[in-house]
Amino acid sequence: MAISYFPNIEKSDETKAPYLNNFIRTKKIGNKILVTTDMGSWVALSRKEYDLLRLGKIKNDSELYELLENRGIILTEKNTEDVIQSYMKRKRFLFQGTSLHIVVPTLRCNHRCIYCHSKARGQNEKGFDMDEETAKKTVDFIFQTPVKNISIEFQGGEPLLNFPIVKYIVEYAKKMNETYKKKLKFAIVTNLTLMNDDIARYLISNKVGICTSLDGIKKVHDKNRKYIGGSSYEKIAYWTRRLIEEYDFTPHALCVVTKHSLPYLKEIIDNYVKLGIKKIWFKCANNLGYAQEVWDEIGCTPEEYFDFWRKGLDYLTNNKLNIIEVVTYYLLKKVLNEEDPLYLDLQSPCGAAIGQLAYDQKGNIYTCDEARMFDEFKLGNVKKDSYKDILTSPKTCSIVAASTNDTLLCDACVWKPYCGVCPVCTYATRGTLITQLPLDYRCKILKKQFNYIFEKMLSDKKYLDLFMKWSQTGIFK
Repeated sequence: MAISYFPNIEKSDETKAPYLNNFIRTKKIGNKILVTTDMGSWVALSRKEYDLLRLGKIKNDSELYELLENRGIILTEKNTEDVIQSYMKRKRFLFQGTSLHIVVPTLRCNHRCIYCHSKARGQNEKGFDMDEETAKKTVDFIFQTPVKNISIEFQGGEPLLNFPIVKYIVEYAKKMNETYKKKLKFAIVTNLTLMNDDIARYLISNKVGICTSLDGIKKVHDKNRKYIGGSSYEKIAYWTRRLIEEYDFTPHALCVVTKHSLPYLKEIIDNYVKLGIKKIWFKCANNLGYAQEVWDEIGCTPEEYFDFWRKGLDYLTNNKLNIIEVVTYYLLKKVLNEEDPLYLDLQSPCGAAIGQLAYDQKGNIYTCDEARMFDEFKLGNVKKDSYKDILTSPKTCSIVAASTNDTLLCDACVWKPYCGVCPVCTYATRGTLITQLPLDYRCKILKKQFNYIFEKMLSDKKYLDLFMKWSQTGIFK
């Protein structure tokens, strides 16, 4: 019998009518044929059921007909409008405006991480801090976006090295919002080494989310994240515990996976659990920025990273640990929920400009955070350009067009509804915006990840139920 898991499309009680097959993509997984649609719904059919679908021989009074109609796999008079609305809902990010705004208060940093994509400058270098005039112009620009929800995220460098500008932006944005009435959120990405009680109290009282980088156990962390003062691991662990235990505030943490990480998967997860962190993000290091200089030493192959992620997922599911692996969480949200989770890396077109913009310390505007190192992705400057001019410029439109997965190879892929391409990663590795999918690093990984998730779900219903719960609640317990 067919297996599926997707919200039913509402339908009337009218008499069933003849049908057409929707545009579908297929892949054999185990003894099932997986069928996906552009709106993200899916079913797993037996060979006999798939042949009936393929040949247009499904009886309109059968359970299979009803299932495929509900999922939008077949189009009938009753469900066509609902399928259209479902697809529009899935692509709602195209109609709302830029919601995520990455602001760089300073490019200076007290670390020299081996994989840093921003090419941060030394802690004591001059001329790399944002001033108040640029900060004000940046906030003014941000509030030109028509979207109702705005997130301002501080990155660097190390943003706490210019904390007065962080405070200025928070307070000025809140003042601006008295007029604009948007749903305003803040976050800061910090290595926590400069954290103190005054800063912690300010961030928490102003509801600024805190994200840090913790590459697992001390041995791995210190190899990946070179700290000018020696080892930063103990400081990060100390402030993580204090924020949780004394401030009742759990920071998010990013674990960048390099070759140094591969032998220590279990220890890395166990350390996160020990520290009380509720989210672990196994982010594969990108061949960008400083990482390009040492890629042969630190870079994982797609197979190595996938194996690390797969074993991590198995460890979490088998032990039912109360911790979210963020990559898996978003993959599951894409597969098991009707609405797109708005994870910019897995959208088509991706979040470049239409979902995210980044602003460096000089007020230069880029398509995204990772794009800051390439002038090819610089769109303008907050001191002279308007939001409308930036979003409608030929350069922006070309980059957005390059981030769609409507190429020939993507269009034939069963994972297309859940996936996306990254023009920055393509440009960094190929020197062009035109991706070569058979050689694409991200494509190789994502294909393996989606395939593994479906293998688990189709092999045993307990995984389907478990993954559905995690996609909705973020926990395995």
